[in-house]
Amino acid sequence: MNLKQIDQRYTISDQLTPKDLNALAAQGTALVVNFRPDGEGGDAQPTSESLASHAAALGMAYAHIPVLPNQVNAQHVAQLQALLIAHPGPVVGFCRTGNRANTVYQQALQSPVTNTAGKPACCCGPAETKEGLLDKVKGWFKE
Repeated sequence: MNLKQIDQRYTISDQLTPKDLNALAAQGTALVVNFRPDGEGGDAQPTSESLASHAAALGMAYAHIPVLPNQVNAQHVAQLQALLIAHPGPVVGFCRTGNRANTVYQQALQSPVTNTAGKPACCCGPAETKEGLLDKVKGWFKE
C-alpha cells in the first residue's frame, strides 16, 4: 500500500489488499473507493466483492466505481461526489497506481453538484452562491 494524502480528507493509493483494509480501518478511514475494474490486474487482484465484504466487517463503507484507464467521465465524478456527501469522514480512493483515484477526485472538487433542493453544492458541503456571498458581505457593513 502506497498512500499519498491529497488533502485533509482524501488519500489515494495503489491496489489495496484485505490486509491494507485492516490498517486503514485502524487509522479511522470511513470510506474506501475502488476505481479499478475487477480483473484488470489478473488473478492477483482481489475482487471488489471480497474487498467490500472485508471493509464491511471492519466497519468501513466501501464503493466500487470502475474506471478504465484514461476514461474518466461525468458519471464517475457524480458518483464520487454523492459518496463524499454521504460519508464526511476520511476517504481513501485506489486503483492500480492512484492516478484514476486522484483524477476523479480532482474533477469532483471542480464540478458543480446540485443538492436535493436543486441548489448548487459541492462535495465538501453547501456552496455559497455569488449573490448569497455578496449579501453576507453587505450585511457585515450594516452591523
